[in-house]
Amino acid sequence: MDQPAPANDFQSAFVTRVAESFVRVTGGNIGLDPAAPGRSAWGGDFALLCHTPQAILMYANRFALGLWEMDWETMLVTPSRETAPEEDRATRAALLDEVARNGFIRNYTGRRVSRSGRLFLIENATVWTLRDELGAAFGTGAFFRSVTFL
Repeated sequence: MDQPAPANDFQSAFVTRVAESFVRVTGGNIGLDPAAPGRSAWGGDFALLCHTPQAILMYANRFALGLWEMDWETMLVTPSRETAPEEDRATRAALLDEVARNGFIRNYTGRRVSRSGRLFLIENATVWTLRDELGAAFGTGAFFRSVTFL
C-alpha cells in the first residue's frame, strides 16, 4: 500500500474498510469524517494501526508513525511485535490471543517502544480482529487516543 496522500485519497477505501470493521466487530465508531475518511484518519489526533494476518504492520496513521518514530516504508516491513519492548512481548501476545478468541478488547493499556527506544504507555486502546463484510479476517487493528511518555 502506498503512503496516504491526496493523490490516493489518503487511502480512503482501506480506511473505510477498517472503520466499518470496527463498527461491525466492536459496535463502536472511530469517528471519521464520512466525507473524507482517509484524510481524517491520516491527520487524526489518535493512533490507528493495522497489521496483516502474518503480524506485519500494513497501516499506521501519521499520529502512530510519530509515536513509533517510523516512516511509511519502515512501518510496512515491521513485525508488529517490535512495537512493544522485548520484555512486554509475552503480555502483548496474550492480548492478541484474547482478541483472536473474543473478537476485540477495550480499555487495553500497555507499554510500547519507538524505533529510537523511547518508551510510552498506550491507554484505553481498542484492539480488534479486522473483519470484512462477509466475516473473513484480514488482520488486527488498534485504535487509541491516550498516550503517556515514560
